[in-house]
Amino acid sequence: MAKKSMKEKIEPDNENLADAFKRGVDYSKRFKAFKEEVREEKNWGLRVRVTAVFLTLAVGAIVGLVALSLLSLVEFFNSFWKPKIVTDFAQVEFSWNIYLGISLLVSALIAGQLLKLISDGRPRGPADLILSAQRNEPPEIKNGFLSATVAMISLSGGSSVGMFGPLMHFGGCFSYFVKKNIKLVTKLPLEVILGSGAAAAIAAVFSAPIGAAIFAHEAIIRRFGSFGAGPVIAAAFSAHWVALLLMGEATLFSITTSPEINIRTLFIAMGVGFLSAIISIIYINSVTYMPKLAKKINVPLSFKPLIPAFFLFLISPIFPALLGHGLWTVDLALAGQFSLTFLILLILLKIFSTSFCIGFGFFGGVFAPALFLGVLVGGVVDLTLVSLDYGSSNFGILGAASCIGAVIGAPLAAVVIVFELTGSYEWSVLAMVSVVTSQQFTRAYAGRSLFDRQLSLRGIKLSDDHK
Repeated sequence: MAKKSMKEKIEPDNENLADAFKRGVDYSKRFKAFKEEVREEKNWGLRVRVTAVFLTLAVGAIVGLVALSLLSLVEFFNSFWKPKIVTDFAQVEFSWNIYLGISLLVSALIAGQLLKLISDGRPRGPADLILSAQRNEPPEIKNGFLSATVAMISLSGGSSVGMFGPLMHFGGCFSYFVKKNIKLVTKLPLEVILGSGAAAAIAAVFSAPIGAAIFAHEAIIRRFGSFGAGPVIAAAFSAHWVALLLMGEATLFSITTSPEINIRTLFIAMGVGFLSAIISIIYINSVTYMPKLAKKINVPLSFKPLIPAFFLFLISPIFPALLGHGLWTVDLALAGQFSLTFLILLILLKIFSTSFCIGFGFFGGVFAPALFLGVLVGGVVDLTLVSLDYGSSNFGILGAASCIGAVIGAPLAAVVIVFELTGSYEWSVLAMVSVVTSQQFTRAYAGRSLFDRQLSLRGIKLSDDHK
């Protein structure tokens, strides 16, 4: 008994010593990092700061131009097979578009070959950009550019994915490429460089430069560092300016109404946020589960994209809205053109089809599908209110903000983007309510964002989420 008690006494002491040693190592690392930051800050004189702003203006313009060019190229290829959107089962015609079939087949085959060129066959995306920014590690430029190429080819062929995430990752990789090759830029914090490129891509395609700058700090950089937000703001501004010159005042949404802010609309906003949270949680879990399923299927990597391509072609006569980025469907949903049953089926099938495509290498982004899902959730609320004689008020915009904020982990940016796209203070206030409601549930059951969930499944925990 004495020996046993002595052993029990020694073991806790050993554990305490081990914990103390670990804390000491962690403290030493933090202190060393702090000293390096102080040393770097001494090199951030006026010359470096002004040069950084001018260089990020140039980088933002280039990233914006490339992003818009790639989008135009995608739209060009989409025009060969772009379907008429079916809004109800009564409109279904069981005829398959041969051009769509060819596009899906060719793009899936090309995507499969490109996957073989990417290290470990895993396309890179925003999660990898976040990891690089948080750990101060350079992004994989080759894999990043190849991944963006895979996404654009997949989307051109009809894959049910988004485009904003790959463009954002491309922007970050391009900014780092500039950092490597221009001497003064090498003094800038890596997180600022990556955030500037990401902000530029979002500002160009969304026409929301303020929201893009906030998104870069909220989702990529995750703090307002001592260097300041100047370079990120400059990149977002110049990309938006290029978009204005080339595209004019184009916005994703066509919203002309403004709701009243009262008890009724506040409770509706909370309801939209709750429904959006449920859909976002299912979506995040589905997207992160599908790659595990793909690994279990004994099909060569180069042929795996053909599986979701065949599925999309099979259902295309009934659900053409699932093809491509789906933004063609947004205005129809906001206008209440879909039947309630059709909307619910579209939501469920969009979650599956996007997850299926991403998991099996028919790669693309998760941002546009989240927007699609959010608008349709709002459409369900609208149609329900109409059926109950409560009226309607385009609550799809609230669903979009709630799903986007939850999926990408940037609730503040989502609210600001709503304001920039609608110009409505009322919509922005209600978006705050719906986004906050959605965030509480998704944070509890799915984590900070889909990107953090992807990193977590790879065994990576970012410091700001487990301190």
